[in-house]
Amino acid sequence: MSSHDDEAETVILRKDEFGDDGPRMFSEPSMIDLLKQDLQELTEHQDVYIPISGYEKTGLAVRYRLPENGKELDAIGRKVMREHKDQFSRNLYIAMDTMIVLCLGLYVRPPDLTDEYVELDPELEGSPVHFDYRLGSILGMDESGTARQVVKKLFGGNELAIINHAEKLNRWLMNTKADLSLELWQVGESQE
Repeated sequence: MSSHDDEAETVILRKDEFGDDGPRMFSEPSMIDLLKQDLQELTEHQDVYIPISGYEKTGLAVRYRLPENGKELDAIGRKVMREHKDQFSRNLYIAMDTMIVLCLGLYVRPPDLTDEYVELDPELEGSPVHFDYRLGSILGMDESGTARQVVKKLFGGNELAIINHAEKLNRWLMNTKADLSLELWQVGESQE
């Protein structure tokens, strides 16, 4: 057997051990298998529940979706840039408008009742409230309130709390596997 035949045999054995459908029984996963697993985990998360600080008794959270494409977020940024000149207002309203556009509804998860989120749907309309007149009504606002006003009211007028919540949403948008239970200052710390 020539050295060329030995190389061909080695390639065949490796291909047999790590096939396209994943690692074979009793073998360790290959880097390719691990890459495929990572990709699957990244792409399978199409939505996320992000709890709102201060609503721990009800477990209030917003369910968000991924944007259809980057242009959807770009349109939000362009609109806000035309409306506001100072940097803080731009950051705040881009955060708020992103939350509003990507919101799939508000959900509750009372800690002592369930492990699953339940739609916040007090009128039993068959869908959860959004940052809209229905939520505004729950918060004591009249129906003329804008979605931005509803967001501000929900966060008690605390603009920094809104930005903190939006930061968690942005972290998830960049990495759908991100641990959103951590605060920004904890991200990247070693877990010992």
